[in-house]
Amino acid sequence: MLKAIRKIGVPFVALFFIYLLNPYGLNIYVGYLIAALILLQRDFLVKNVDVGFWLLFMFSVIYAAFFSFDPKAGNQYIVIYAVVPGAFYLLGKFFTGKLKSNPVNLVILLLISAVIFSISAVLSVFTDILQNGYNIVERNLPNYWTGNIVPATIMGSYFTLIMTVPALLVPKIKKLPIIGRIFLLVYYVIAMACILRIGSRTQISISLITLLVSLFYVMPRQSFRRNLFMFLLFFLGTFYMINTVSFDLDQDWLSAFANRMEDSQDFTSGGGRTDRWIKSMEYLFTKPLGWSEHEFGHAHNLWFDVLRIGGFLSFFCLIFFTTHAYLAVFKAIKKKKEAYTFNNQIMIYTLAFSLVFMVEPILEGMFDFFAFFCFFIGVVKKYSADNPVIA
Repeated sequence: MLKAIRKIGVPFVALFFIYLLNPYGLNIYVGYLIAALILLQRDFLVKNVDVGFWLLFMFSVIYAAFFSFDPKAGNQYIVIYAVVPGAFYLLGKFFTGKLKSNPVNLVILLLISAVIFSISAVLSVFTDILQNGYNIVERNLPNYWTGNIVPATIMGSYFTLIMTVPALLVPKIKKLPIIGRIFLLVYYVIAMACILRIGSRTQISISLITLLVSLFYVMPRQSFRRNLFMFLLFFLGTFYMINTVSFDLDQDWLSAFANRMEDSQDFTSGGGRTDRWIKSMEYLFTKPLGWSEHEFGHAHNLWFDVLRIGGFLSFFCLIFFTTHAYLAVFKAIKKKKEAYTFNNQIMIYTLAFSLVFMVEPILEGMFDFFAFFCFFIGVVKKYSADNPVIA
């Protein structure tokens, strides 16, 4: 991987990883630097600015313009909303081009990126577990770097891609040694412990759904011996967990999670989200230029919260971009069928991102999550473009 980093360029990789880690809230400034570095790559821009970029850029500029009328998060976000998504989309294409669209290297790059993206959240939640244990139902915890209280839904989003680790390990990953696989599994267990502390049902659902999807996709494409090994490992692991761990909701370590599960009305309505989605659909026609958060709060949906702030133009531009992105994903996983490990990762990451997009506001509290998605789609688009022939 060190050779791959040198191919990409140490400054680009270092800034990208710092952005994902976000120590002391520095990713705002790092985002500016990344955008500036990308703009300096003239030859690269000429070859890689495409329809996906222009759709994303149109959305970003329109959304930033509407946001500027009431910039609650701060005036600095006007430029960030306008520039960073497109820059990260191009950054994904830049990294992929430097790696010659090698699926083996791309798998490792995205795995490392996912781990780094989750580190701050793991440090924040695990530190609280060590200090206070599990017998506290308060889900909103202080950020490890700044001490600022972070809502549980935002904190949970940083674990999203780590929750897909079991799904990613179903196929064999080349260039990932056994110690790397053990590390990922241990890290996943730590992340799951953190998820139970903040009571995130979304993240647990992502872990289960992506695992099932991965099994259905990968099993027909790999050997019987590999499938048998995976089933034995899964069976033994499940048997061990059932016989050694108590899943009684009265247990201290399930306090926050049990508190949420016991609220049946909150569970069946998705935390009140379905009512907000219906109101947002109504407001698309009655208030097409957006509405105040005081109406009914966040819609808890990427597209509807964009509609609330950026109006119908931002809403439809984002729909066009995400539709374009999903079509690119579909095309990518149909190419180089022998590279099913990377194709599986593309599919699983897309599903994980999308599940969070469906239930959270994203841009107002998880902008770096959206930026990471733009980077990921840039990777997929470049990989798809460099592999035009279906194998």
